[in-house]
Amino acid sequence: MSNKTIVITGASSGLGLAIARQLSAGGARLVMVSHDPARGRAAREEVASVATGPEPTFLAADLSSQDSIRRLATVLHERFTSIDVLINNAGTASGTRELTVDGLERTFATNHLGPFLLTNLVLDLLAPAGRVVNTVSETHSGRVEWDNLQGERRYTFFSAYARSKDAEILFTYELARRLQGTGITANCSTPGPTASGFGRGTHGFIRVMSTLVNVIGRRPEVSARTAVYLATSPEMEGVSGQYFFRDRPARSKPVTYDVQIAARLWAVSEALTGAGERTSMKEIA
Repeated sequence: MSNKTIVITGASSGLGLAIARQLSAGGARLVMVSHDPARGRAAREEVASVATGPEPTFLAADLSSQDSIRRLATVLHERFTSIDVLINNAGTASGTRELTVDGLERTFATNHLGPFLLTNLVLDLLAPAGRVVNTVSETHSGRVEWDNLQGERRYTFFSAYARSKDAEILFTYELARRLQGTGITANCSTPGPTASGFGRGTHGFIRVMSTLVNVIGRRPEVSARTAVYLATSPEMEGVSGQYFFRDRPARSKPVTYDVQIAARLWAVSEALTGAGERTSMKEIA
């Protein structure tokens, strides 16, 4: 991992913090992104204490806000000439339907549109053998409801979360297809139930679910190993468009392999974020 520059979102707690610790202990130059400056700086200090290479950098950014994501991309371009790995790990789930500052449903905006926009904005920074690693979930949806992508007709926290993770897997596979021939790869992984503190501060059913997961789930340090493997292992060189469940390659649900649905979702995501062709494929071809 020496001399590798790795950007990871959602790095201030839980799974993201565990991934950051392992990467930094391996010698990587970490750029830790979190929406909470206080928690982010505390996490940076924790990761710095185990770093065997450069000290980590912390950057504050809210992945639910497109202006914030664009500012983050600008800072990354100003501070770095190249990124070896982008780990899109930040995620959320809302018990009720909430809108972001952009007027988008928060879960879909944070879990899918945020990674989609950030990835497109920094693709030109990725090294020739760069990697994109997306954190997804085995609880992703088995279908795409085009008239309910953002919970416009009906909303539950579980269905919103499942929709967003389904979209993120479709995005991963479509990105891998579009990156063929560039040397850059895109893969995704689900850590399985993890005692990560996800859902902290929530109420109702989502609080019950998160509490259960935090009791039965694996420790973040164990769950983090798959993302670290995808980000750094020589065995993953040139491997793209794969879904890993815990530590092994697996099959996601059939809908995620539909290339027409993936292309349509890409177009919808571009329209919702303003991420056009200029920010994606042309600059790295």
